[in-house]
Amino acid sequence: MKSLLKKESFFLKKFIEILDQGMIPLEIIDTNGNRFSSAGEEVKYRLHIKNKKFFRALISPNALSLGEAYIKGYFDISGSIKELYDIVCARLLHKNQRKNPIQSIAGFFVNPKLREKENIEYHYDAPSEFYRLFLGETMGYTCGYYPDEKTGMDDAQIEKMDIICRKLRLKPDEVLLDIGCGWGNFAVFAARQYGVNVTGITLSSEQKAYAERWIEKEGLSRKIKIKIQNYRDLGSERFDKISCVGMSEHVGKKNMPAFFQTVYRSLKKGGLFMQHTITTHQKLKKGYENTFLNKYMFPGGELMLEQDLIDLAASSGFELLTAENFRTHYIKTLNDWIIRMEEQKDLILKLISDRIYRIYHIFFIGSLISFRDKEISLFQNLFYKTDDQNTGTEHFISPYSRNETRIA
Repeated sequence: MKSLLKKESFFLKKFIEILDQGMIPLEIIDTNGNRFSSAGEEVKYRLHIKNKKFFRALISPNALSLGEAYIKGYFDISGSIKELYDIVCARLLHKNQRKNPIQSIAGFFVNPKLREKENIEYHYDAPSEFYRLFLGETMGYTCGYYPDEKTGMDDAQIEKMDIICRKLRLKPDEVLLDIGCGWGNFAVFAARQYGVNVTGITLSSEQKAYAERWIEKEGLSRKIKIKIQNYRDLGSERFDKISCVGMSEHVGKKNMPAFFQTVYRSLKKGGLFMQHTITTHQKLKKGYENTFLNKYMFPGGELMLEQDLIDLAASSGFELLTAENFRTHYIKTLNDWIIRMEEQKDLILKLISDRIYRIYHIFFIGSLISFRDKEISLFQNLFYKTDDQNTGTEHFISPYSRNETRIA
């Protein structure tokens, strides 16, 4: 027993030395009440160890080991965990770890459609009431758009949806396909505000049920249909416009060429495709991955470089019209979600476990930091499927033209 205590004290002292070099004003209180503080700074954060398994995270401290320890409730923080995680990540932690070679090989033997459905259900089949508590009335689970500092979360989501509708030049009675339609927020908005007919597809039964209740309540059942369907199974139907808002992060680099080809085939000539997606600015070293992200939040997901997306779209036949970076807007979006989660924590914990709460909480904090540090961005890419004549100018009008009335 004494030997175990000595090892625990050793790891804590070494960890404190590392934090002290990073000038992090932290005090750690172990399970026996012993205190270990970084020197020379007034203590601003206190880490309370609740389970001795926490010490495993200190053997090789990184974003996965410490994030996992938080998720499992091995420690709690007095003070802002967002601020502390920010400091520790910025100065000390590496987010990417080596891939497990066995898991990489196993991936070749799994049916991709089955795996995609399981991945989506893992993340999105939590109760819709849980999401509503921090997403607000719009249920917008993607980056909002904040035209000024006074804009609130709900208005930012409405502004984002209107921008997409205007970029797509939606017209009454056009047929819009929304790939990864979520809880139906964009489908409802586009049908109600722009008069289009919408087909929304999702792999989440929880999302489909919520969307259909919302559509019925709005009296839009004749304008919108929601399907449980994989984008691979779209078939022969053709659409005037296609949107994909926050879903293509789940597609993965390996499957992205086929994704663009399917979208291109499903779009009528002269049609527009909006891809609203998170991108990365960093090339992962071969054999490395963001283990925390893959394990806990988006299993099967993968972020790509913006230029790679544009190149793959072009190779499928698309022409890029506009690309707009909303990175700073996602910082504000995530900050709103984090504040709302913390404010609504008591209600949230009546719907989900403390472990699930911690997964989302730490993921949003880490994502905010990544957007702020320009590791990732959010791009809206507007692609065009050339019409028969290849001479029209309507879709090429500049948003800065005095005659422009529809482009955001």
